[in-house]
Amino acid sequence: MEEWLIELAKGIGKFFVNPLLYWSVILVLLSSINRIKKERMQFGAKIFDAFTEAKNTWQVSLIAGIVLSAITVGAGIVFSYPVVLLLSAVMILLSVAARFTLLSSAYTFGLAYLVLLIAPPLLEANTDFVWIEDLQTINITGLTVLLAAFLMIESVMLLRITTPETYPEIVKGSRGKWVGQHRLKKMAVIPFFTLVPAGLIEPFAAWWPVLHIHGESYGLILLPLLTGFEQVVKGFKPIVGSKKIGRSVMILAFITLGLAVSSYYLPVMSLVAFTVALIGRELISYRFRIKDKQKQPYFHPSAKGLLILGIVPGTPADRLGMQVGEQIEKVNGQKVTNEQEFYSALQRNSAFCKLEVRDNQGELRFLQRAMYQGDPHELGILFAKEQYRVRKQKKSG
Repeated sequence: MEEWLIELAKGIGKFFVNPLLYWSVILVLLSSINRIKKERMQFGAKIFDAFTEAKNTWQVSLIAGIVLSAITVGAGIVFSYPVVLLLSAVMILLSVAARFTLLSSAYTFGLAYLVLLIAPPLLEANTDFVWIEDLQTINITGLTVLLAAFLMIESVMLLRITTPETYPEIVKGSRGKWVGQHRLKKMAVIPFFTLVPAGLIEPFAAWWPVLHIHGESYGLILLPLLTGFEQVVKGFKPIVGSKKIGRSVMILAFITLGLAVSSYYLPVMSLVAFTVALIGRELISYRFRIKDKQKQPYFHPSAKGLLILGIVPGTPADRLGMQVGEQIEKVNGQKVTNEQEFYSALQRNSAFCKLEVRDNQGELRFLQRAMYQGDPHELGILFAKEQYRVRKQKKSG
């Protein structure tokens, strides 16, 4: 037990020297800065705070970390230090543009697997390379299990995402009109314990560790790995889009897991698993983009009412419980179909406002509140209208 406690402490210490941990903070900050710049150009103000891209992910991170630790340590899955460093390097490389698109494990683990296949033959002649033996004895089955597990985590994040966690944008549609779209974007750090060669822990049973590499004793390392996604949704409600993608990724994760388990008995199946995961994830994104483009933009001008593209947190609209995708039909008894009519109707009563809103279930609900000095002139509601930058250029021109 003492050996386990010592290795546990050492493993936690290694967590804080992993550059990927600090890169994750920088990455979210850079992504937030880029998003806020875009919000100011399109809406004239910051909509969401910095680091929102990683908000509400701690529950998934904690639960996933505990489950993964139980699997990797309980089953005895051992990874060498070169593999750990390679995974960290690949995740930094694929996110250096401050986008989360390539943070899916299908891409990060897929590229790492490709390097691990190619590197040993290329370095075989170089006997002076320190880690050549480690690269020649790779725990491919363990890596494949992690690939499937991280695909499951990604799918859970997609299925859990809520409307206030998607980011509204204004773009020009195919007919030259301004329409709205939403960007699904989330990143999480998944910390979990895994076994590494050389340490104080010795096998406690004949079957443990199950997936091992050379060595008779093992240590622990708390490893922070990244996962994330980024997808634009224009033809669907953002939550409908995220659930469609999430369900597809979950199916892919289970298929990959089945192939990962079979690779324990037939190693070549690991290659099949990585190929299926990579092609499958790319097909999911491609098919969704095609379906999304085939549909009319969801947030477009309508004679039936004014669609809510976004809600600024902490504003009157947020406190009234208004939701993205709802349709404002009347303001103070006046029918509204565009921003000008909305603002004009609000001015009819400077002390009070009444709203008739068609919710996401198609039911009409009535909202009302007192108006106070300092309230946003649109109550904090974002509409699909001409970009702020374009309006400003027209005025200055």
